[in-house]
Amino acid sequence: MLDTKFLDAIKQFEGFAARAQWDYAQHSNGYGTRARYPGEVIDRAEAERRFQAEIANAAAFVDTIAPNLDAGSRAALTSLTYNAGNAWTKGELGKAIASGDLDKAREIFVKYNKAGGEVLDGLTKRRVAEAEWIGSAGATVAGPAAALTAAANVAANLTSTSVGDGSTADAAQALTRALQENAASEDAARGASYTANGISEEAKAADRKAHDARAMMIEMLTALVADRNKADEVENQAKSWL
Repeated sequence: MLDTKFLDAIKQFEGFAARAQWDYAQHSNGYGTRARYPGEVIDRAEAERRFQAEIANAAAFVDTIAPNLDAGSRAALTSLTYNAGNAWTKGELGKAIASGDLDKAREIFVKYNKAGGEVLDGLTKRRVAEAEWIGSAGATVAGPAAALTAAANVAANLTSTSVGDGSTADAAQALTRALQENAASEDAARGASYTANGISEEAKAADRKAHDARAMMIEMLTALVADRNKADEVENQAKSWL
């Protein structure tokens, strides 16, 4: 089974619904599990039972495809499987995982942000958060390295494909610099607040704040790929963070 912190995060992503409703591919209730019939109503205890059963099945599936993964990568892929099924195993993400290329896996992972053929804001934020788990050995989200890797991949792609005055690449690079500053600030907070018993509550709060900021920056980087007309706006925002 996954660490409790990962399980709690997945439940938060899914949200709770007592009454079943159509959810793009099935009628779902509880924490995103398949309802037995349209309109079915369940309580939180039953929702938890179904969640534990289905997340265990998803984790077991991931273990058959990619045994011996670190805890974070296993959790990210389990969450993806639980939420969107196992089609990822047949695509580029599956190839990246099979080859052990976690940097590539993070880059591809965030692209699983569509439902019903449309990009969903909430799903985009979820995938960014899950991608940060990849490569993490523990139950906390991956630190600045994962975020910077994702940012660097997007920036490199934009730099190589940008046209005209290169404003899109400039925006991507400005965001990457902002991410680096963000990571440095988090490292400083950890260093100042580390105790004999581990990371203090102050450092954990700083981690959460830094994580939220990185997630926003990476989301903006990803958006640049879809709409380069926003390059100037994004670059100005990025510079305000430096």
